[in-house]
Amino acid sequence: MKKSLLLVVLFCFLAANTVFAQGKIAIIDVQAITFQSKAGQKSINELKSLEQASLKKIEAKRAEVKKLADSINNQKASLSPSALQDKNLELNRKSVELERLEKDLQAEFQTAQAKKWDSILKEVEPVINDYAKEKGFDLVFIVQPGIFYANPAVDITKEIISRFDIKWSKKGTK
Repeated sequence: MKKSLLLVVLFCFLAANTVFAQGKIAIIDVQAITFQSKAGQKSINELKSLEQASLKKIEAKRAEVKKLADSINNQKASLSPSALQDKNLELNRKSVELERLEKDLQAEFQTAQAKKWDSILKEVEPVINDYAKEKGFDLVFIVQPGIFYANPAVDITKEIISRFDIKWSKKGTK
């Protein structure tokens, strides 16, 4: 019984390998598509603008906290204990506000980045599908950390970027 089961499993494995050996396979580098395509470049520029605006808000809040801390240090000797305590409470509150602002802006940036990348991937997917059908590919793999080597001849990333840029440019002019 065990030998029969082993033979069936071995047969299925060999049959699957034969099917894959006859299939046409390609790879794409999604990261390259994201960073090198026109849509990706536009998204990168928009994200840089968002990041710059966030950094300005953070720097303004940091300056406010620093100004208050300097004020407390300069007036320490002349303030009453209760006034000093009030100033320190205000400094702590502003420091917590700064931390919250940094976390909120970081989360906002990460959400915006994820939305942009997801949008690009949704837009490029039909381009990949159409190209794969046109060229007769049976499988298209995404290059990721689990792939140690792939023959550059099976990399269709440049063709996908080129077609995606054309499609994206036409979409932008409509």
